[in-house]
Amino acid sequence: MTLTVTTRPAAGRVAPVGRRRRDRSARVLGYSVPASLVLLAMALYPMVVLFRMSVSDVGPTNIIGHWNFVGLANFAAAVGDPATWAAALRTLALSAVLLVSNLVLGFLAGAVLSEPGRLTNLVLGIMVFVWALPPLVSGSVWKFVLNDNGAVNAVLGVIGIPAVPWLSSPTAALWTVSAVTAWASLPFSTLILRGGMLAINRDVVEAAAIDGAGYWRTQVAIVLPLLRPTLWILAILTVIYSFKSFDFFYVLTQGGPGTATNTLPVLSYYAAFNQFEMSSGATVAVLSMVVVAVFAVPYVRSINREDQE
Repeated sequence: MTLTVTTRPAAGRVAPVGRRRRDRSARVLGYSVPASLVLLAMALYPMVVLFRMSVSDVGPTNIIGHWNFVGLANFAAAVGDPATWAAALRTLALSAVLLVSNLVLGFLAGAVLSEPGRLTNLVLGIMVFVWALPPLVSGSVWKFVLNDNGAVNAVLGVIGIPAVPWLSSPTAALWTVSAVTAWASLPFSTLILRGGMLAINRDVVEAAAIDGAGYWRTQVAIVLPLLRPTLWILAILTVIYSFKSFDFFYVLTQGGPGTATNTLPVLSYYAAFNQFEMSSGATVAVLSMVVVAVFAVPYVRSINREDQE
């Protein structure tokens, strides 16, 4: 007599690896499609409208209606306008201040705060609070403090120093607002660099200490070179941030006195909403976006390179 044995797959049999990967990829794609559609609707569409406006003749009379195509005429007018170049130079000056603050002061602050302790936790908490403050709130506080009759000039008067027109002087206003912007962005750079320092292998730092290197010599000779990728990414983010900074300039000086603090974002805003030259404002905004894109490309490449490593 012949016995026939029939085998059935177990109920809990594990699917092949390739099939599991395909299923996981399908689920990820299914989750990402709605978010991608929302992102396209909220970001891509306004950008398309902005580019279309920059190559059209748009004003208050035809903002709702037909836009006449003018090609690159708006860009030629913007490039030939001295106000655009002056605003670009002010934006570059802001970038220089932020780079010094975020890279140099951020590195020093990160090195100090990388040591654990209660005081470190307290300072980090204050930094997070400062970074989380809306620019409208912190800018209004700084405007009150730096006013001609504000607290800073009151303190200077007590020690016999004449009042400084921090926000009303064409010479000092740009550097004052840049300093306030640097103050607001310093906590972010400090936290980024501190995180990079804490990720460094402690054996390398301890070996330098055993060899007789002091704390700051170790930070400069050992830690700083290891932070080069982080510093590079932070520098790119800083330049991008400077080319889109608007809040503090609007709250503190509104681009004044005169045009002393008109950076590219401020110039774009006033051209579009004060002078009602929508095409000019859109053109300046597109030029700023081009600069941001130039710096965004190496940032994305750096991120991809780190992911591969």
